Amino acid sequence: MVRLECVPNISEGRRRDVIDACVEAASTPGVRVLDVSSDPDHNRTVLTLLGAGGDLVRAVTALAGAAIERIDVAGHSGVHPFLGALDVAPFVPLEAQQMPAAVDAALRAADELAALGLPVFLYGEAASNAGRAALADHRRGGLARLGERMASGEWPPDRGLSRPHTTGGVVCIGARKPLVAFNLLLDTDQLVAAKRIASALRESGGGLPGVRALGFFLESRQQAQVSVNLTDCDRTSLLDVVHRADELAAAGVRVVETELVGLAPRRVVPEGGAEALRLPGLSERQILESHL
Repeated sequence: MVRLECVPNISEGRRRDVIDACVEAASTPGVRVLDVSSDPDHNRTVLTLLGAGGDLVRAVTALAGAAIERIDVAGHSGVHPFLGALDVAPFVPLEAQQMPAAVDAALRAADELAALGLPVFLYGEAASNAGRAALADHRRGGLARLGERMASGEWPPDRGLSRPHTTGGVVCIGARKPLVAFNLLLDTDQLVAAKRIASALRESGGGLPGVRALGFFLESRQQAQVSVNLTDCDRTSLLDVVHRADELAAAGVRVVETELVGLAPRRVVPEGGAEALRLPGLSERQILESHL
């Protein structure tokens, strides 16, 4: 039996009753919920699931049903880009040779979610073609703009209707290599500083390989944040990200603390990880391999 990781994101990080109901829905037979990470400013919750492909497809389908029943994207607010109640659900192989199983699970999930009335966009290794593989291309312009692109035929969904679901919006389903979500907290409330550092960190801006980054202001903390997705753990480490951010920070601005969202492969966490990464409370439970 091939076990996969699945990391669905829902557009809710504030209402505990909604989050709990969604987690319960995803806790189907054969699936282990390894981690649940919620953030009120992003208004987003990231679940980490483990199971066989078919079991994960059932879990994601149940999660989608709970999300579209309880989350209305028309009233959603949060600093993180979003398209749907169940926003993304990538299937991740634990070993490189398992990618075909991850793609198969993603395609099966796409069919199930389309049957719920959700337009589905496939990305990563599950994309219908190379020109649609980047998640950012689906998100470009936000949900309202995507609705216009769908209606005009410019950017049709891979499954489902060519209009967003009334409450659930759309969903992006993918298959990809392991990704690490990592936040850098700055000792400033200046959004411009976070955006400047994020721009220079991004691979697309000439920064570190496999790094995507955005700058945010966190209202609840009155603090600027650089939110990083490390998409290639073999070319760039978390320590590389922290060191480069330190170099980019202007006088009077520094990275004072970091956060790990979900789980990380052991190979990207350095010796003395908590101190080296300024990551308080780092525990073995945040290491993916400790759950396998």
